Amino acid sequence: MSGKWIKIAAPATISNIGPGFDIFGMALKEPFDIIEGRVTDGKDIIISEITGPGAETIPTDPEKNSVGIAASAVKRRCNSNAGMELRVKKGIRPCSGIGSSGASAAGGAYIANILCNGELTESEQILCATEAEKVTSGGSHADNVAPCIMGGFTIVRSYDPFEVIRIEPPKDLGVVVAMPDVMVSTKDARAVLPKEVSVKDLIFHAGNSSCLAHAMQTGNTELIGRSVQDAVFEPARTHLVPHLKEAEATALSSGAIASFLGGSGPCVISFFRMSENNGNEIANRIKEMYASKKMRCDTWVTGWGQGCRRL
Repeated sequence: MSGKWIKIAAPATISNIGPGFDIFGMALKEPFDIIEGRVTDGKDIIISEITGPGAETIPTDPEKNSVGIAASAVKRRCNSNAGMELRVKKGIRPCSGIGSSGASAAGGAYIANILCNGELTESEQILCATEAEKVTSGGSHADNVAPCIMGGFTIVRSYDPFEVIRIEPPKDLGVVVAMPDVMVSTKDARAVLPKEVSVKDLIFHAGNSSCLAHAMQTGNTELIGRSVQDAVFEPARTHLVPHLKEAEATALSSGAIASFLGGSGPCVISFFRMSENNGNEIANRIKEMYASKKMRCDTWVTGWGQGCRRL
């Protein structure tokens, strides 16, 4: 007899924040995926349903689906033979730049851990989720799945040995997500990155990443705005997102303290102070700019949030 259904939410995330390529990430309040799961009598993982934006493009084969790959990794770590049936409701469009595959991977690991009686630590769940990211996005990176599971602002200190640090971001930090109607796959976005960087750029990134981590820890939103700088990775990807620099300039002129390419794109992320700005003008002006280019752009005004949670 199959077990009782449980339901979890896995939030969208921002990765590659400023100088922190594959290092910095932050969970958002919304949007989020919803994953349901139950233990079954068999030994296999079955993905019985996928709905929501882009569902028709997502395979139900558990060996090709982020949820299924991460859940399988959890079962191996737990030495479990439990069968699982999983249902996925996407709230995060694939190829969005706000961690669609990361939410599936993290959510798959999180719910599978519950179904395996919660044996794994957060770090172990993150490592299981990175196995899915490696298959579906071409790189074993944790800057989406770490904040998706842990919440807040996360720093991947090291991949070998693996260690993630969590910081509680400033309560005043608001986020505008602007998603122009263009698709950018993570694999394509990683393919255009440079293989080497100059010492000058390395120093630039080290200085700004140190200050950004300090600013998040101390709540210095002014320093956050100054430290969200990227001399290497966003410049290599700018051509993938139409009117990216114009969108960023529009955000900054509308009250944002920083504006940058989210993840691999195409979303444009803008930080603002909630005590000074409700974020609506930033969102509306970016949307208007894209409308003037005859492009649709969806927006969310949100903030940082907690990680995966049971509903």
